[in-house]
Amino acid sequence: MRMVANMKNNWSIIPLLYKIYNKKVPLDMNTNQFSLWFSGFIDGEGNFQVFLDRQYLRAIFRIRLHIDDIAILFKIKKFLGVGKVSIHGSICLYSITNTRDIKNVLLPLLDNYKLYTSKWLDYIDFKLVINYLSSSNTTKVSNEKLEWANSIINNMNSTRINYNFSLIPNLQVNPYWLLGFIEGEGTFGFKNLTPYFQIGQHTKNLKVLQSIALYLQSIPQVFTFSKNSAPLILSNALHSNNKISVISINNIDSLYDYLMFLFLDMPFQTRKGVDFYLWGIALHFHKLGYFYLKEGFKLVSEIAKYTNNGRYSTNLTKVSAPSLENINKVLELTLPVTLTPEMRHAKLAQALYFPLPFDLYPFVWKQEFKDKNKPSD
Repeated sequence: MRMVANMKNNWSIIPLLYKIYNKKVPLDMNTNQFSLWFSGFIDGEGNFQVFLDRQYLRAIFRIRLHIDDIAILFKIKKFLGVGKVSIHGSICLYSITNTRDIKNVLLPLLDNYKLYTSKWLDYIDFKLVINYLSSSNTTKVSNEKLEWANSIINNMNSTRINYNFSLIPNLQVNPYWLLGFIEGEGTFGFKNLTPYFQIGQHTKNLKVLQSIALYLQSIPQVFTFSKNSAPLILSNALHSNNKISVISINNIDSLYDYLMFLFLDMPFQTRKGVDFYLWGIALHFHKLGYFYLKEGFKLVSEIAKYTNNGRYSTNLTKVSAPSLENINKVLELTLPVTLTPEMRHAKLAQALYFPLPFDLYPFVWKQEFKDKNKPSD
């Protein structure tokens, strides 16, 4: 497989290709790692429900996913040893309805591996109800407890009005918690075929986004070939409805030289890992210039269509991931310029997409141009 010439300390794209075409999701983690991942995933996808069924008080823990990710629900069920997985059309659910199982398995886990979003407040109320049900001989709510039950039910999840943020633990970002949270809330996306990464949350969880931003800005540069790569700069924007805050990274150098390697070795548990691996190939094509070849442009277009919603089995418009053969074909092409350590992606893009006057090109490009156009004997 051809790589860019004269590139020292270069990492290979082979790990990406290997993970896409040879490794299975979910990957293995030890008990502590999976517990951290699970708490992050609950912060993203979990739901604590309390409701009245006539005069009977019910409490259910649920995770709701697309059917394509049912494998992780079975893994969670196996990990906890309780609960059930059910299918409802294109949706799959993991749920724990047994009060004893919730009290003896789920609560001890989350007391140790805490949540950091406002779901911790829902968890506190949920725990109150579970403890009440565990100490009662019946789930039927007495008249004197009815007001208490309704006060909890009417102030949880989307109906919550009161937020005591001092009760929520301070987040010290752990990579496994972060991975779980990103698998629930993160996006490896494309805008005009350019890769970006973002995480969105309700503004009530802005503190969590700020902690994640600080963590990401502290990760080291791993792609050491680039000398002038800017550190991760996260933009923070408020969505048009003024309730969703988003942190995002769209600088190709930062994404490739820093963020790529943070996730490359992480054990993705859902099919978001597939999104990441393909997104990483598109990022590789941008970083090294293959995107600016017509073959590379076409392949990145295929990746952008396939990732995220495009890859769902329920998508009526069938989209296929690019084949390993086609990826290799693009990587074997000769680039018209050579990437140098001082060159940022914007300069490379300018050279490949918006050619500069010949006199402004660096010497290495001029020499390559001359060598390629030297008359044959």
